[in-house]
Amino acid sequence: MSPKLRDLLVALPARQLNLVVGGAIVIALLLAWTLALRAPLAAYRQHKATLAALEAAGTATPGAAPPSASAAITPAPTPPEPLALIAAVSHSAAAADVAVLSAAQGAQRTVGGVRLLTVEIVASARYTALLDWIAAIERQQPTVGIHRLTVEVADDTDDRAITLQLVIHDTGTPPP
Repeated sequence: MSPKLRDLLVALPARQLNLVVGGAIVIALLLAWTLALRAPLAAYRQHKATLAALEAAGTATPGAAPPSASAAITPAPTPPEPLALIAAVSHSAAAADVAVLSAAQGAQRTVGGVRLLTVEIVASARYTALLDWIAAIERQQPTVGIHRLTVEVADDTDDRAITLQLVIHDTGTPPP
């Protein structure tokens, strides 16, 4: 605090000093309310009102999503059969200028109630074409995951040879 301000505050009578300090505290509280507390409290009140409306309608359950989120839920896509996956991957490879050298159905196992079917694919192409092709597989086949990917450089060309092991995740639930 500056000495001039200090001298001014000391010269004030006690009653006026109390009014100045009280006014400063009120201004600080109003600023805190306006800047820090008003928006979170309004959001809290809105969530509380929404929860009360859901409970009144009888649709509220512990952990239930808001109505807008539940409307966006879509049923899980049906996983493809291994031969259908090989056909779809081969078709997308031709579109992406990737040469599929071999494709074979692999092992089948069950983990935690999910049936895992593997398909092993060997392909060759330019590196960027391979990346585009793998991205297309991931985009077009939501129930298929990449389990293993091996990339090797071909000696005589700029092409890359890859071995791609895809896994079909089948939960066994029939589509609705």
